[in-house]
Amino acid sequence: MEEDRQLVLRLQSQDLQCSICFNHYVLPCTLPCGHTFCKCCIDKHWTENAKCNCPICQRIFKERPELNKNTVLADLLDSLQTQDSRAHEHCPACNGPGAQRLCLPCGAPLCGDHLGLHQDHTGRHRHLLVDLITTPWPCRQHEGGLEYFCVSHSAPLCAACAPQHEECPPVNLLELYRRKRDNYEKKINHLDQSITSKEAVISSQKSAYREIQIVICDIKDSLTRDFREMRDYVEKQERAAFWRMKQEQDGAEREASRLVQGLMAELDAMKRMRAELAEQLEHDWISMLKDVGSEETFTLPPPSSSSVSPRPYTFDENRVVDTTDAVTKMKRSLLSHALLEDSPCPPKKVLEDSLLLSPASAQPCEQQISVSLPVKPPSRLLQWATVVSFDPDSVSCRLSLSSDLKKVTVADKHCSYPKKERRFTGCQALCSQGFSAGSMYWEVSTADSDGWAIGVAAAEIAKHQQLGDNDLSWCVKWNKEHLSAWHKNEETPSLLPRPSMVGVLLNCTEKTVSFYSLSPELLIHTYNLHFQTQLFPAVWLYGLKKGSSLTIQAIQRTDA
Repeated sequence: MEEDRQLVLRLQSQDLQCSICFNHYVLPCTLPCGHTFCKCCIDKHWTENAKCNCPICQRIFKERPELNKNTVLADLLDSLQTQDSRAHEHCPACNGPGAQRLCLPCGAPLCGDHLGLHQDHTGRHRHLLVDLITTPWPCRQHEGGLEYFCVSHSAPLCAACAPQHEECPPVNLLELYRRKRDNYEKKINHLDQSITSKEAVISSQKSAYREIQIVICDIKDSLTRDFREMRDYVEKQERAAFWRMKQEQDGAEREASRLVQGLMAELDAMKRMRAELAEQLEHDWISMLKDVGSEETFTLPPPSSSSVSPRPYTFDENRVVDTTDAVTKMKRSLLSHALLEDSPCPPKKVLEDSLLLSPASAQPCEQQISVSLPVKPPSRLLQWATVVSFDPDSVSCRLSLSSDLKKVTVADKHCSYPKKERRFTGCQALCSQGFSAGSMYWEVSTADSDGWAIGVAAAEIAKHQQLGDNDLSWCVKWNKEHLSAWHKNEETPSLLPRPSMVGVLLNCTEKTVSFYSLSPELLIHTYNLHFQTQLFPAVWLYGLKKGSSLTIQAIQRTDA
């Protein structure tokens, strides 16, 4: 016996390790060549390799040998594991405050050093680790205090105390736990399947929406192109029609001028002839008597070669009627489309301010798309109006703060503020007022900034963290002609145009924060909050453009 004990003591951990997985043998099987492996390891090795060989000596077997359990080695492993698993019995850490887990079949608490001795790698369910029981129970100090469980009293019992519960017969604790665990695992598996199914449906809906968005964007581009071409065509036809009218007018003017000039020449010749005859009649009557042809029929002098027929010029309307007919037909064609006439047409300004999509916001996105909905009337928001102002101890040195603490502006040089733990290194600022209960509403003007973020941040946000890029802040951003909501560095694009005024409604009771565009009044996005401390209004200015600013608006609370 002493020799056997010395032999066991001389065994090393690597002597009982499989050379494939380098762990203690699980169902050890010995090959005809004498080498031993875990059954699952050698099966996997032969499945992955074309040859059926021994991984150690490389001996090739013509046929896969039958794998039989090495019972001697398996019993030796079981004995050693049983001996090792009892090492905790006299450990002060296991029996004291150093215990970390509880082995339910063994009924023993375990410290970190002995925890590995009760890890179940064999699949035999010999050990089962659970959390420690923090509340005392009647049989805590009794031997086998976890052998039974009384459902009526919700307490573990030992075998000696179990007969005291005849009216509510206890059950085997380990069997009850395993039965309940199997039931819970089935429920968890069912929920996992339902979650996977729901996630697949959500992913499918997102993909369908992205496809719809892409199709709409393509159609919108095509419509924009078509309407632009139609506008260009109509404008071209308008220019051509008026040009033709001008040509007809110029031709008529030239023809009338030519006729008038000829008639004026003949008129001048007749006036000269009349003057000569009148002069001769009055002052040279002797010559008149000598004029042989004076008694003959008087004839006018023939028109000059450059003169034309005295017939006045007449404008021919038929030469322009075809132009007016063509324009009338074009007009009737444009006005005869019932599809567009039946569709609602908003006023031009509303269309430009709220419905047109910018190129950046029309791009598909992997994240969830925010849908714009009409907001409550202003009075419904102003009933929660709250006075807020910027905190001088958190404003970045890159921002100048107005004397009324309502406006932050990008300065041309660093401001010499006192060193404070909460002072941001980036171009950001918090407000002095923090909220953890009730509902608050405030408004910020963005008209004087081309890039900004407006939101709320938890008190724990670090001075180097940027608004919306972590789990401690929620905001909406306007950046690069694109409006979106941000949290945890995840973007939710919005289809709205740039707002000149942003309203923020923080509802600490329902744990939500909502952002509104007030030009016109539309909901941008709503976040569900998970926080334990106060939340502070926060802003961020983008680009460091000198003079860019954000201003907290003065609003008054109204009745609901």
